[in-house]
Amino acid sequence: MTNSTEKPQDSKTESSYNLIHVENTGSKITQIAFNDNNYDEWSQSFKLALLAKGKLGYIDGTITKPSDLDSKFESWRSANALVTLWIYNALESDVRKQIALRPEAKQVWDNIKNRFCQANDARVYRLQAELMACQQGPTESLMAYYGRITTLWDEILENDPLSSCSCNPCHCDWVKVMDARREKKRVRDFLIGLDDRFDNARSHILGTNPLPNLNFAYNRLLQEEGVRNLTVQRADTKPEPMAFATRINQGSREQGGPRN
Repeated sequence: MTNSTEKPQDSKTESSYNLIHVENTGSKITQIAFNDNNYDEWSQSFKLALLAKGKLGYIDGTITKPSDLDSKFESWRSANALVTLWIYNALESDVRKQIALRPEAKQVWDNIKNRFCQANDARVYRLQAELMACQQGPTESLMAYYGRITTLWDEILENDPLSSCSCNPCHCDWVKVMDARREKKRVRDFLIGLDDRFDNARSHILGTNPLPNLNFAYNRLLQEEGVRNLTVQRADTKPEPMAFATRINQGSREQGGPRN
């Protein structure tokens, strides 16, 4: 039995060069096409697709170009070209005309990012404004509302991450404290945007000390929504007393019976 001297990082990089038969130059690895107005949504979807295929390093800089004499150069060049074509395939035709070809996928990705991604502060401002205006619609399900507000939280955190402490290793619990504050703020944001039909459940959650976490609040409101929907369904299927009495009287008259 021989001992392997291959480093884990080398093995990971090696696997990123592999090309399987389903990965071809005409593939579209995401269903979302970039149309000049949806950079945030498109970039997140595209990066997730690359991550699933082990190719994210070609655009985030973690997989660097080997030297021409390196044995891995040809494998890198093939995979890099494939990722570049995937980027082009994910662009709508009007946008594709504005993007010049580059020898490396990261250069193409950075070109798109620099041209179409909003400045970080401006994007955070827009996201915060959308979060403040995020309200559940009168007929919108709790799940749909939760999905919308969760997307805003995630985008804000990505563009405005929490600060970290200077300890190494950390011994001041700074990250733990900041996570707890963020969790409380998310619970308040979520409750503020709820539709008025959840007033009673919202008051109950706000009256709990300490304030429950987001998962508890969401599940509590899901139960409330489920009971409410069941009550509405039963009311819709239950015959009204007056309508039932009218049908009885109609039947009596048709049979020549006495009229009340």
